[in-house]
Amino acid sequence: MNKTETLKRIISEGSSHQSLFFNHPDAIYVMDIHGNYIDANPSVERISGHTLEDLIRMNREHLCPPDSEKSRQQCIDEVLAGRSVSNSLKFYHRDGSLRQADITYVPITAEEEVVGIYGIAKDVTEIIEVERKLHETQEKYQILAEHAQDLITKCSLDGELLYVSPSVYPLLGYRPEEVTGKSFKDYCYPGDYPDPLDVSVIGNGCTMRVMHKKGHYIWMETLAKPVSGREGEDTQVVSISRDITQHKDADRRLRESRQRYKSLFEHTPAAVYSLDLEGRYSSVNRNLVQLLNIPRSELIGRSFLNNLDKSEVQNGKTYFEQVKLGKPQHYETCVVNARGRKIDVSIMNVPIIVDQELVGVYGILSDITERKDYTERIQELSKQHTLILNSVTEGIYGLDADGITMFMNPAAASMFGYEVKELVGKSSHPIMHHSRADGSYFPVEECPIHMTVMDGQRRLIKEDVFWRKDGSSFLVEYQVTPIIDQGQIQGAVVVFNDVTGEREIVRAKETAELAAQAKSEFLSMVSHEIRTPMNGIVGMTELLIGTDLSEEQREYAQIIQESGDALLNILNDILDFSKLESGKMALAYEPFSLRKMLEQVAELFKSRANEKQLKIRYRLNPSIPEFMVGDAMRIRQILVNLVSNALKFTDQGSIDVTVDIIKGRRPESSVLDFAVKDTGIGIPADKLDQLFQSFSQLHPVINRKYGGTGLGLVISKRLVEIMGGSIGVESEEAEGSTFRFAVPATSVDVPEEEAARQFSHDRTRQGDKIPISILVAEDHPVNRKILTEYLEKLGYTPDVCTNGVEAIEAISQKTYDIVLMDIQMPVMDGLKATDLVHRLIPQDRIPTIIAVTGNSKREDKEACLEIGMRDFISKPVMLSELKRVLQQWGPADQPQLAPN
Repeated sequence: MNKTETLKRIISEGSSHQSLFFNHPDAIYVMDIHGNYIDANPSVERISGHTLEDLIRMNREHLCPPDSEKSRQQCIDEVLAGRSVSNSLKFYHRDGSLRQADITYVPITAEEEVVGIYGIAKDVTEIIEVERKLHETQEKYQILAEHAQDLITKCSLDGELLYVSPSVYPLLGYRPEEVTGKSFKDYCYPGDYPDPLDVSVIGNGCTMRVMHKKGHYIWMETLAKPVSGREGEDTQVVSISRDITQHKDADRRLRESRQRYKSLFEHTPAAVYSLDLEGRYSSVNRNLVQLLNIPRSELIGRSFLNNLDKSEVQNGKTYFEQVKLGKPQHYETCVVNARGRKIDVSIMNVPIIVDQELVGVYGILSDITERKDYTERIQELSKQHTLILNSVTEGIYGLDADGITMFMNPAAASMFGYEVKELVGKSSHPIMHHSRADGSYFPVEECPIHMTVMDGQRRLIKEDVFWRKDGSSFLVEYQVTPIIDQGQIQGAVVVFNDVTGEREIVRAKETAELAAQAKSEFLSMVSHEIRTPMNGIVGMTELLIGTDLSEEQREYAQIIQESGDALLNILNDILDFSKLESGKMALAYEPFSLRKMLEQVAELFKSRANEKQLKIRYRLNPSIPEFMVGDAMRIRQILVNLVSNALKFTDQGSIDVTVDIIKGRRPESSVLDFAVKDTGIGIPADKLDQLFQSFSQLHPVINRKYGGTGLGLVISKRLVEIMGGSIGVESEEAEGSTFRFAVPATSVDVPEEEAARQFSHDRTRQGDKIPISILVAEDHPVNRKILTEYLEKLGYTPDVCTNGVEAIEAISQKTYDIVLMDIQMPVMDGLKATDLVHRLIPQDRIPTIIAVTGNSKREDKEACLEIGMRDFISKPVMLSELKRVLQQWGPADQPQLAPN
């Protein structure tokens, strides 16, 4: 018996399984070993639309696409080898549609031989389609979430973040993985996040502040919806948040704009008001109140017609009706104030239209009484124009369109050496302007005066020559202006001056500049000469205070110290003022830490503030970069001046220093905005304009009480201006003052190693002191003693020498860590000595050379650094400065300075 017959016998004998075979919802069919259909249950026809007879006689290509038929044949081969196999195959439904089924093939065996195949098929077309659509939907929503600019989150009801979209990075600076698993509440401003989470509140939209990674807060508008679990209960919350910081800023700017409008309305020089449609005042500014001398409360609700002169009431009604028709009106009239005074005014009325509906009238009223009087006076003067023309010292003459002289004043005729009647009616160019300065012919076509007559363009000629009747020439500056009537050029007017004498003025100017240079050099020399004895006074006083003194002696020494400091400040102010006046104040732009600068300024005035029981506070906008590029020394000088002034004039309260940044589109267009606010005596309004004037004190009593040169603010103003900034003040007497200045600055990224080096220089080192070998090169005995005493006070025993030659000899014979080198010494100065040290001494034995000089100019410091010196100390030398250079430039393994 062949395998097919055996298969049929097995089918017929399986009567116990017939019920399952015929009633199973899946398609079950039997094939012989060649893949021919032998039997099929009813579900086959239900799923495929084909009867068993159809399947028996159908060609395989009509039942399955080629790829599926190939896969089917591979499955049959597997089954014939005795293995069950499953696969997903496509097939053609009887209606022609292409469908898909999951099919399992099972071998039918007899006496361990495969005689046929069971096929079990499930139609998964609709499931696959649903899965495909679900997958597409998920992909779409995934793409939406991954690329949305808004922040999309999913969190549990207790606020734990389960999903955070990538937009969290550009919005808040976090990576999604940094915040996933954490509580949303931890990132919200206290009180903004609903606690407990109320979906009914945020479901309608709410605003909250969310912390950016950099520490500041971002305003966000959040809309949330609950997500239900399998049992219908809310288990999660999905939210969409949008950055509305700009909207918040826009709201703030709108409020500011309204406030500015209100300020403009109230403080504009003109009288401004608004009327309702009945002509009653609905708002008035104080200028209208003052003009009419009527209280604001009485004006509101009163008709504007009541304030018009009786003869103008009808005209006022007519103009008002016109503006109610949407036509702006500009007219002149007369009003009468409460005292009966008649005032000539100019009025401009414009309609107020909201949503295309007229709701009122806006008015601007200007007092033109003086203008009318002025016009009348001008008219009177016009009658006397001949007298005026004849009286001015400038030469004036007029030409018609053909270049013929129409008029000339006596001053012009006198300079030309003619009588007026000799020139009027004649062509001017051949008589007065015929040749150039070198005597060559001057064609009329090239003459600026003739060109103005032709093209109507005004011209100003700084230097030219006119010719006199006697044939001589004189140097002139002249302006030629066209005469235009009804759009037509009718001629020109020439106004000129004899400027021959200005050559003497130029020479005088050059002489003055040389004198200014000499003054600057004199001040520089005097500065050095004064600083040398000042070094003795300040240094010795500081050393004296450090000794065992009686209370009375200490008081006297402190007075000497304070007087020396005051004298030094005056000297610095005068030198700075001199450099600013001569235009020789140089700027140096370099990276600096604004935070460190503010800390230094606060520390500088800490002791003085404590004495007066005042607080010095500073606030730095966190968005300001760590390092900026600018002239740090000059910015610090301005801050020191302003804080010193604030401390001087404040007896109780506080001094607050704040710094904000205005960022431009490019880093180099940023502006630092400083404010120094105090709670001191304030400044009277009528004295504010004197603040920034040279040597200005507001009152003799203030001068005697507080002292000073009066140069601090004018120096600050000049420094701000040469940096391209501005400075101003707001103050109220007895209420305190706020000085503000703004200067351009560039943000800069400083490498980490540079910041680390800066930190290393700034931090306080700990540990034991190690010896430092120090040489002092100073010719002045007092200065030499001060430096030696200071160093001994710090625990060091320095060597000393008195000139550059001795310094080179000492360095060649002994290894020094630090050399304190005076710049101006006999025999050989410090700069030449330093240069020779770098030329003659082996590189590994060259010490750190620190300049010590009475010159404090930046160019002097730059010269020291260029020659090979490492740092710069100005006289008088302060103990704190000496500590700084020893700490900074001592050996690298030196942990700390010796104690005082």
